[in-house]
Amino acid sequence: MAEQIDIYNANLEPAGNMDRIEAHLQGKWHRTFHCWIVSGNDGGALLLQKRADTMRNFPGLLDISAAGHLEAGEPLMAGLREVTEELGLTVAPDSLHHLGERVEVADQSNGQRNREYQSVYLYRCDLPLADYRPAADEVAALVWLPVAAGMDLFTGEIDALTLHGRTFEKSAGARWEEFTLSVTRESFLPRIQRYYLTTLIMAERLLSNAGPLAIS
Repeated sequence: MAEQIDIYNANLEPAGNMDRIEAHLQGKWHRTFHCWIVSGNDGGALLLQKRADTMRNFPGLLDISAAGHLEAGEPLMAGLREVTEELGLTVAPDSLHHLGERVEVADQSNGQRNREYQSVYLYRCDLPLADYRPAADEVAALVWLPVAAGMDLFTGEIDALTLHGRTFEKSAGARWEEFTLSVTRESFLPRIQRYYLTTLIMAERLLSNAGPLAIS
């Protein structure tokens, strides 16, 4: 059965539900769940997911730690299943820091028209990547983006950066191995707004116990 999602008008008022793919093709407003994992190790870093090459949308690009659509009738916290399914972590709702709702409008070359209200959360986790259990069919690699260096990248102070993480190596007995990844701003899933920079700023504030935390 096709996945059904709730759709909304531009004021986030319910307008029924629809097949997920069709909602994207018609440009219907809907909700998604974004969870950014922040580590306090080594001066602070954001966890990035490298999308598998088999993904329908934006294969091989770096993206949010864990994210996904909410199915029809689901509350926001149901989105936490994405953290478990994609990263192998169990996260308690009260450990999340809600940054608010982010609006994203973008059209893709494959005909999809994204009209999303994105509920954005930060979650601090200082575990090493060896303790994660990523889903290899969706996640090609996990890498840490250092907060300070990431800010330099997204403000244009630098044009490239080498990140450290773990990748799934089929040729090495189908297991996760440590690796390095050279990236530029073009290595990331494209966003019209300065989403990555803003999230890095919020991560820095979280790690320094500053507040408030918010995004738009």
